[in-house]
Amino acid sequence: MITKVESYRAARESGDFDTARALLADDARVWYEQREGEGNPWRPGKGGRWSAWDKHFNSQSTPGPWHTAEHSVWRINREWNEYYDLIERTDDPSYRITYFFDADDAGKISGYMISAADPDAPKPPADAPRSDRFDEIEAWAKANHPDEWEYLRPAGKLDPTGDRPRRTRALINQWRTTVGLEPIE
Repeated sequence: MITKVESYRAARESGDFDTARALLADDARVWYEQREGEGNPWRPGKGGRWSAWDKHFNSQSTPGPWHTAEHSVWRINREWNEYYDLIERTDDPSYRITYFFDADDAGKISGYMISAADPDAPKPPADAPRSDRFDEIEAWAKANHPDEWEYLRPAGKLDPTGDRPRRTRALINQWRTTVGLEPIE
């Protein structure tokens, strides 16, 4: 399974999307946080929901070792990007990526899921201190640019699509200037 995932990733990274798609089940899916429901269609070469965000903020991942389970492989990736610099994040952000293989798909990859690095770890209490200055940014944005903040975070959730990466950087740089920090272009 690990060899198949590595072959898929190599094909995708080299731009050989035909080879990448050949390693996937016909109806391969993507999930976030939990493998529930039908998931979203997985179409290599089409760009995912987070691709513009990752590109704009120069996201870099450092993968950990692979682990195998029945019909799946997973690993922890550590990630850093300029968004984390903008919000003054100080912890070590990481996430878990799991690739699934269903027995009825002739050994093809049937989907993947991005989730917390340790999905079984208890969630911190809502009042636990954060490792960044997001709460300050949010309070400032809601007070000074509420319409822009709602556009960037509809219903309080980050939306990484469209022009939001660029506009997120611009808004946070405005905040940085007001608190005496240098903008990060």
